[in-house]
Amino acid sequence: MRRAIIALGTSPNVVVRAKLAKCHGLDKYKDVWKDEVFLNDQREVERLSEVVKNWEGLGRAFRLRHRLVHGITSCGTDYARERVHWALDATYDVRTVCAENDINLDARLPVRKYTKA
Repeated sequence: MRRAIIALGTSPNVVVRAKLAKCHGLDKYKDVWKDEVFLNDQREVERLSEVVKNWEGLGRAFRLRHRLVHGITSCGTDYARERVHWALDATYDVRTVCAENDINLDARLPVRKYTKA
């Protein structure tokens, strides 16, 4: 998601990266997406919660990831598998939007710098 925001954004990369450095949690990603991608005059891209078709599922996957990483809980394979698929589906949704806008997230990202006055 970070690479997609940098690639689809309009601000200089250093500004976008500074915003993302303070970005923890889906709501924060949604806010940065809105500022950098959705309110972009150059592209027609939906809100992040519309791009990701199963936003609620991604939220549930994200919460489980947080709990697992921080050792708060454990879970069974079937429970985890469903959430992994939700996260992968969300990744596919974001990558699809990038591809539609001629952005290859596996290649070097476009560089935007400040314009000289």
